[in-house]
Amino acid sequence: MKQKNFSTIVILFVLLSFGCSTNTAKQEVMQASKSWISNFNSGNTSAISNAYTEDVIMVAKPFGTFKGRKAISEFWTPFVKSGATDLRYSNTKIDMVSDTKAIISSDWSMNVGKGIITNETWEKIDGTLLLTEDHFEVKEQFNNNKNNEQMNTKETYVLVHSAWLGGWQWENVAKTLKDNGHTVLTRDLPGHGNDKTPPAEITMKDYVRTLSNILKKQDKPVILVGHSFNGITVSQVAELHPKKVKKLVYVTAFLLPNGGSFFKGVEGSKAVENFYLSEDKSYALVKEEEIQNAFAHDIPKEAFDGAKPYIVPEPAAPLMYELEITDTNFGKIPKYYVECTEDRAIPIEIQRAMYKGKVKKSYSLKSSQTPNFSQPGKLADILMEVIED
Repeated sequence: MKQKNFSTIVILFVLLSFGCSTNTAKQEVMQASKSWISNFNSGNTSAISNAYTEDVIMVAKPFGTFKGRKAISEFWTPFVKSGATDLRYSNTKIDMVSDTKAIISSDWSMNVGKGIITNETWEKIDGTLLLTEDHFEVKEQFNNNKNNEQMNTKETYVLVHSAWLGGWQWENVAKTLKDNGHTVLTRDLPGHGNDKTPPAEITMKDYVRTLSNILKKQDKPVILVGHSFNGITVSQVAELHPKKVKKLVYVTAFLLPNGGSFFKGVEGSKAVENFYLSEDKSYALVKEEEIQNAFAHDIPKEAFDGAKPYIVPEPAAPLMYELEITDTNFGKIPKYYVECTEDRAIPIEIQRAMYKGKVKKSYSLKSSQTPNFSQPGKLADILMEVIED
């Protein structure tokens, strides 16, 4: 009987100790969360950012997904500086996953809006509680123009590659945009990159359908960017979906009028001078010995040779397509042009003749046809500057 009583006491002691331990851990997590809120409301952006781990993931609906402390800092810092404050949590729930890990869910409100937190994960790492995940959603934005503009500064970019290349060409540009919190989509057009559709089966309708399907899935209008030949493609897509395109950007690209076509000629082009069609007329190529000279003379030969295996035959039918656009749709979308003064495929005189009088603003890079390789950082900076214009 005495042994039974002793066992019961031990079990009760263990349960009480576990309960105390859990309660203490919960209190620590609650205090860490309250400190973060306090730092937010006082504008201490450094403390806000340092509460996250280096490899944290933050999902902020509808703004996008932000990976890493740097990207998250670049989201919160301008937001807090814009005047967002008075953050409060309500109906808060803490789930202890382990002694060192907890997940907070809650409603939240502040002076610029309100919403929900579905997963604010705190983990104790080397004795310090840090955020390893942060998932929240804005359900309502209040009528405060300055702060609402800040809440909507993160954009979705749809980057459309040039002829003969693929979505892979945007890798370094996309990284900078993503590091700054933006969503970037770099889909391969049919017959390019990982898409192995035979060139003979591809028309401009296939290009347009591919991009149209992307735009239809977006919750808000995108920044649509076309490079080189596919300036024609983004123009046609914008004509069909004007409400889905916030701004059009042409990177040393064809900005043509209604009825314009690639095959209507570009004088002085090293690419056109060395351009030829396959025997069955289904695809186009540029003489191998002239490809780098025509498109990428300003990048190291080793780098170009590394990319060379990914260059594909360009389907011929889209090159023959004649653009169909109207002032009613295409004409009303703000347009921007990035000229490349050293481009040997579309000479600078041709670029300027195409965009003169048609764009809201132009930018200039001393680059070949491929600034995405030679100057990706500068190109990314321009694409982000477009947002602010």
